[in-house]
Amino acid sequence: MSDKVFIDTNVLLYAYDQDSGAKHETARKLIKRCWEDTSGVISIQVLSEFFVRATRAGSSFVSPDEAETIIQNLSHTWTIIIPDVPVVLEAIRGRKVHHLSYWDAMIWATAKQAMISTIYTEDFQHDQIVEGVKFVNPFKQK
Repeated sequence: MSDKVFIDTNVLLYAYDQDSGAKHETARKLIKRCWEDTSGVISIQVLSEFFVRATRAGSSFVSPDEAETIIQNLSHTWTIIIPDVPVVLEAIRGRKVHHLSYWDAMIWATAKQAMISTIYTEDFQHDQIVEGVKFVNPFKQK
């Protein structure tokens, strides 16, 4: 497995949502570290979800142009994974075998295919390991 880490959409959103308090600070520091040590990995799914949720009418915290710039910057510095059919099939298997939601299973399958052992997210049980992929909630109090 790699020393790179997969960042889920919710962590990326908190990093740019200045109204999210302590979660903003934690996510901002994690994202900054990923920029500095080039360990950050995301997928096309995460980039798409980030744009939609960050610019959603009524709860927008960045403009569409700002979100586009963030995505462009990420695409030049981070590893971006483009899922293929085997990842979709693995996500379907993950949904059936591990009872993950399909979209969470896509995140898991994408990281697994890329041999990334850690996903930072708040969508899974903290420290849960599924077939070698560990889910870490960076907002969990130690």
